[in-house]
This record gives sequence, C-alpha cells and structure tokens, in this order.
Amino acid sequence: MTQLIVSIEDISVLADIKKAIKLLRGVSSVKVCKSGTRPNAATIKAIEDAANGRTIKCGDFSGYLKLVENV
Repeated sequence: MTQLIVSIEDISVLADIKKAIKLLRGVSSVKVCKSGTRPNAATIKAIEDAANGRTIKCGDFSGYLKLVENV
C-alpha cells in the first residue's frame, strides 16, 4: 500500500480535505495524525545515508563494537 502525506497549516479545513480525499477513487482510508516532532539532524542524516547505500558491514557483533569504539 502506498501512503500520501498531506500537511495542513489551517486546521479549520481539515474536515473538508478529509471528505475530498475520501471521494478519490482508490483511497482506502484517511487518517489524521497529530503533528509529531521531526527526527533530529543526526537521525535524518542516518536515514539519508542508509537510503543512498552509505552503510558499513561488520562480520559479527564484536566487529561492530570495535568499529564504534573509535567513534
């Protein structure tokens, strides 16, 4: 299932937007989520690094511990 996130600044139009989206063909549900906190800069960078393949590989957990001890 694909999700679409719509950000709304004016909460007074929320009900109308929900109704309009429900009328679209293929929409299975419309949920309202409270505005959460954004991830911090380090988390956003980690997500971007992982998405772009900038990761590390360790043979086992002890190898991981050796790698992070130097940070």
